[in-house]
Amino acid sequence: MNQVSRAPDILDNISRLSSATWAYAGLSACFELGIVDELGTPVTAGELAERLDLERGLVEDLIGVLVALGAVSEEAGAFVATPEFETFRSGSVARVTQAGIRSDHLQTAEALRRARAGALAPGWDHLDPDVLVAQGETAGLFRLSAEHVLPSLDGLRDALERPGATFLDVGAGVGVISSELCMVYPELAADCLEPNPAARRLGRERVRAAGLAERISFLPQTVEELDAVHGYDLAVVPQPFLSPDAFGAGIPRVRRSLRAGGWLLVLALDVPESDPVSAASSRIRARLWGGGAVTARELLGQLSGCGFEEAHAHHPVGGYRMFAARAPAGVEAAPADRIRFTARA
Repeated sequence: MNQVSRAPDILDNISRLSSATWAYAGLSACFELGIVDELGTPVTAGELAERLDLERGLVEDLIGVLVALGAVSEEAGAFVATPEFETFRSGSVARVTQAGIRSDHLQTAEALRRARAGALAPGWDHLDPDVLVAQGETAGLFRLSAEHVLPSLDGLRDALERPGATFLDVGAGVGVISSELCMVYPELAADCLEPNPAARRLGRERVRAAGLAERISFLPQTVEELDAVHGYDLAVVPQPFLSPDAFGAGIPRVRRSLRAGGWLLVLALDVPESDPVSAASSRIRARLWGGGAVTARELLGQLSGCGFEEAHAHHPVGGYRMFAARAPAGVEAAPADRIRFTARA
């Protein structure tokens, strides 16, 4: 009887997930087809269809998704972005938003392909440039968080603004976080640890195009191989992309690599226990990326256990949560020279 009585709820939940999936696909198409770009001023569906060489009925239905999301309003047959959506329509936030949506679609399609082949397993091992770039661009959310978090970390701003400032970007992907920080802090140089050769190649191309090649280096080491001592002012570690063993072995090495009083930021996926579906989504995503989900208590305890001080959590932003901790003060710091590794092929 219990199974029978629960069936309608399960079917309803599946139906809502299906609806959300197709709405998300519609949102993605609006970005990819350029519809979102055209909504800065009122425009009719017919005008949009003509501008973008699309079928009018398709445009009407895609805009319907944006209207349902509250992203677009309609008046007298013309559509325009709402003030709330305008931030997500243009500029760096729009780029990050579109990258996140694209990354979700590419990764879930790949997860389905691997599951059908019986090859689904934890671990970030993507080689597709589209996946690497899309996921890398989502790191632009770091800048939004950093605008609030970095100023609250004692002494960090001064450290990053001084000549010789250094940053360690663990699991750097295509180097978006390093690029963002180097554009904010002109004295900063960054070392990107990235074992994935495809990501390193793309990252080098991107920083070269941005004019940052002299300040950002891509290194093939993993965090478990990090042997720098007292060299960095700031380090960022993306916990979901590191296996538990790699994270456990790497965090003490990161602590030793920081200058006295240097700061570590750990990025983790937020798991909102009050929303079971969102929490389950975060867990499976973190599992497939390799690190699995961790609670704030577990992560803060691990940081404190590795000798970090002042470990604390910040509020979630964009599905991620940032944790900060400080290397002990009073340890003799190395000179301000950048840390260098012996590159491997």
